[in-house]
Amino acid sequence: MQRYHDTRNDPLPLHSTEQDAERLRLELATEAFLAKGGKVKQVGHQMRDELLPFVINPASTPVYSHLFVKPETEQVQAKPMPKPSAVSVKPPVMAEVLQPLRVEGRIVEPKTPRAELTAQQIAARLMAQAALGASPSTAADIIGITEKHARQVARDFHIIFKRQR
Repeated sequence: MQRYHDTRNDPLPLHSTEQDAERLRLELATEAFLAKGGKVKQVGHQMRDELLPFVINPASTPVYSHLFVKPETEQVQAKPMPKPSAVSVKPPVMAEVLQPLRVEGRIVEPKTPRAELTAQQIAARLMAQAALGASPSTAADIIGITEKHARQVARDFHIIFKRQR
């Protein structure tokens, strides 16, 4: 990259043959106009004496216009629920009682799906596991999430594990 611009290598020169031809055509057209009796009126600048104040109207800008919409005068009413034509009866579901699983003399509870946890709750549990010295994969197993999700939450909340594997 050049430090300074060199105009000798510009693709369009300042005086091209097309510009010279256009300049000549305009001069001839101006002379013909003046020969027919036309007069050139010089108007000068078209600026006003007083500058108008620059005001942004928030009601007309697309960013804020939705804030100025007047509420409807009619109250919004919900549509009535259609009545079902046939009553569906679900057969009763027989629940299977889970027996505790015994592995090597201790009872292992089967994993049940947890309710959706928020990111803050997951982060708090990961922090506790990290403080206890667990790795991300172990902490994820204990919390009940995937290791990938645990590592992502740890990155988002700047949780540092002492061991990685």
